[in-house]
Amino acid sequence: MPAKFLKSVVNAADIPETNRPQIAMVGRSNVGKSSLINHLAGAKNLARTSSEPGLTQTINLYEFDGRYLLVDLPGYGFHRAKRAKSEGFGPMIADYLSNADRLKLVLLIVDARLGLTDRDHYVLRQLQEQEIPLVVIVNKVDKISNSDVTLALRRLKTEYPGVEFIPHSTVTGKGLGEIRDAIERTVRAHGVKP
Repeated sequence: MPAKFLKSVVNAADIPETNRPQIAMVGRSNVGKSSLINHLAGAKNLARTSSEPGLTQTINLYEFDGRYLLVDLPGYGFHRAKRAKSEGFGPMIADYLSNADRLKLVLLIVDARLGLTDRDHYVLRQLQEQEIPLVVIVNKVDKISNSDVTLALRRLKTEYPGVEFIPHSTVTGKGLGEIRDAIERTVRAHGVKP
């Protein structure tokens, strides 16, 4: 899928005006958002990955297939990030989610090994309260056994009925098609054809 990096911004107001739908990615630091972006694009270096969590402190914009913008929001919850910078994560995400008229879907990325953290639960409930469509990507499922994946998904679906959970691995490719399908359904529903 043709994809390109557009720009990084520090304020939601600086996101370029467009009639294309926006798909946002949100999750704790070091959950694998950059790797997922590269996986979706079929590219190795479209999004910069880092072994040091908390480095992404901007809103990064990617254009996919000329049809939608993928909005990579800063990671949250990494305590070793410098205090002044880490305090900006919450407001930056909240500002975007409150003011993005073209936001049509949020991909909430969680680590399969950790499940939903307290902050993940908070974000998920806030999205539900704001009636923002979401899909939860249970990332890095290759790091745990299949039976643990099944058990984790069963618990999550019981706690959040009606929410779509997709197990994903950049290593095995598991879930990539389902994530692309969820995005495609959203893009098609908002009048943008392939």
